[in-house]
Amino acid sequence: MKKISKQLLLVGIVFMSLSTVVQAQFQLLSGLSGGTYQSLAQDIKNNSSLKINVLTSSGSVDNFNQLVSDENSINATFIQYDVLLANELEKPSIRENLRILLPLFLDEEIHLIAKKGSGITSLSDLRGKRVAVGTKEQGTYVTATTIKQRTGVAWLNVEMSSNDSYKALIDGVIDAYFYVGGAPVSSLKKLGADAPIQLVSIKHKALKDIYRKKKIASGTYAWQQKSVTTYAVPTLLVVKVKNMSDDTQVKFNTLLKDVNANMKKMQSTGHPKWKEVYFKNQDIDWPYYYSRPVVKDTDNTGSE
Repeated sequence: MKKISKQLLLVGIVFMSLSTVVQAQFQLLSGLSGGTYQSLAQDIKNNSSLKINVLTSSGSVDNFNQLVSDENSINATFIQYDVLLANELEKPSIRENLRILLPLFLDEEIHLIAKKGSGITSLSDLRGKRVAVGTKEQGTYVTATTIKQRTGVAWLNVEMSSNDSYKALIDGVIDAYFYVGGAPVSSLKKLGADAPIQLVSIKHKALKDIYRKKKIASGTYAWQQKSVTTYAVPTLLVVKVKNMSDDTQVKFNTLLKDVNANMKKMQSTGHPKWKEVYFKNQDIDWPYYYSRPVVKDTDNTGSE
């Protein structure tokens, strides 16, 4: 009996030790497996002195929900700007608790994908069609919903993960799908030149005041023969400063310093989106995190 008790005690100690190690790591929530967020997160991990644990998620909305939750230890995550604003409308107080650590890029392109020869060549052709809009945990869902409401194009929503939409399109379950992701999206880039799909241009005057015009050049994907016009959603690396500990603030400061110091390296060896990085944009109305020395016994919000 004593032997069994000692074994159980040992197992408990090992489990507690592993939990402590995980908590000591910087928890960086990325996005869908094979998506742009995951690639960017891995680049950050490879170029930081912090011990970073990269986690995947269901998308930008899921990222927001996990970051604001008090039930986990997520330190930072990627969130589309339109997702951030949509949540602020419901709960204005989140502006007090969240800060932009790094605005990663202005161009997270809105991909509209249909089968070649389907007759879908414009946004208006989606009327009455079955269109996958992501799941409610994805930023794609928020963006597609915004486009539908703004333009009045009445397609039939099909809630489905962007990672499952390609197969559903090929199998005839849907007629088209949206995928918001920084081009090139890894999972789409892996498809060969013989993939029977095409990008569809998105143009509408009702969208120009909320999204920035963008072009996805021909050849961005092996299966893409021509350039298309679309829009882009700003994506941000966001941190929670609510009840921020001194240790967490030191980690934020370190990550910010490491990203700045290794930006040129990531631009040359990392995901192509690093070449479009920017650090300030007047179109983004949200508080930034600014690195400050940790001072004990003060209100360390790390923001201005």
